[in-house]
Amino acid sequence: MAVELTNGTLLALHLGRRKDGPGLRPEQVSIGKLNNVSKALEICRTARTILGANGISLEYPVIRHMTNLESVLTYEGTPEMHTLVIGQAMTGLPAFR
Repeated sequence: MAVELTNGTLLALHLGRRKDGPGLRPEQVSIGKLNNVSKALEICRTARTILGANGISLEYPVIRHMTNLESVLTYEGTPEMHTLVIGQAMTGLPAFR
């Protein structure tokens, strides 16, 4: 979990620096969002599993973070949309039009 969290943080830092510097392409943003949201959900699911039944109780914040991340999955753009943006950048074919 720590490795994936660190990778996501470094990716966000790199993309932020690209935005401030030479420019950031939309497909790069999609790659960052697609990766970081899916890894965050994976981390929460792993933490929930480690805690067992406590992972779904309100005594620990894991389940709250999981439900918050489900909404992030939607407002940051669904994985399908990011996949289409990345696919267009790779192939030049706009599959969503």
